[in-house]
Amino acid sequence: MNLTELEVTSGRLLEEQKRLRTIDAELEVLRQEIKQDPKRIEKDQAFYALIGMNWSDPGHVDRESELKKERDTVVRSIQEAQGSVLAGFSSESLVIPLDPTPTKGDEEYTFRFRSGATFPKSVEELSVMLGIPSPLKIGEVLIAEDRVTVSETDEYFAKKKVVEAFEGIRKTVKRKLSAQP
Repeated sequence: MNLTELEVTSGRLLEEQKRLRTIDAELEVLRQEIKQDPKRIEKDQAFYALIGMNWSDPGHVDRESELKKERDTVVRSIQEAQGSVLAGFSSESLVIPLDPTPTKGDEEYTFRFRSGATFPKSVEELSVMLGIPSPLKIGEVLIAEDRVTVSETDEYFAKKKVVEAFEGIRKTVKRKLSAQP
């Protein structure tokens, strides 16, 4: 597994979570309309009779059933994507495509992702999983969507700290994964 695959899965997860919020909001509005249906139906039927047309049911109950089915599908998709993301970040074979040659600053080294890649969705999802704000600060390592920066004056120790930070992330996510039912 590599971070690029996790970026795609994290993106799908974020989209499905957004879709779930939209469905939940639509369900809430629909439930409010259903509460009002008995009053409205009587008045609508009277109005349509007055104007000489047949009244038809607005189908709120059918729409609610459709939304509930769609919600169940989205929830399953979210659970699947979350499982994949957790498994990916806890995997010992996770590949982080960092450029092996960092840029030296005054008191830091910056490792860019190869080919100018960025991983905003993975960093965001990792931020949510770990409960820390993005960019992620793990010890002296700062993980952003486009780079990893280490407060260190020696390249060897900077690389060592990057490895330790990602090992810490892996272990934390693995604990979280094992705590899930």
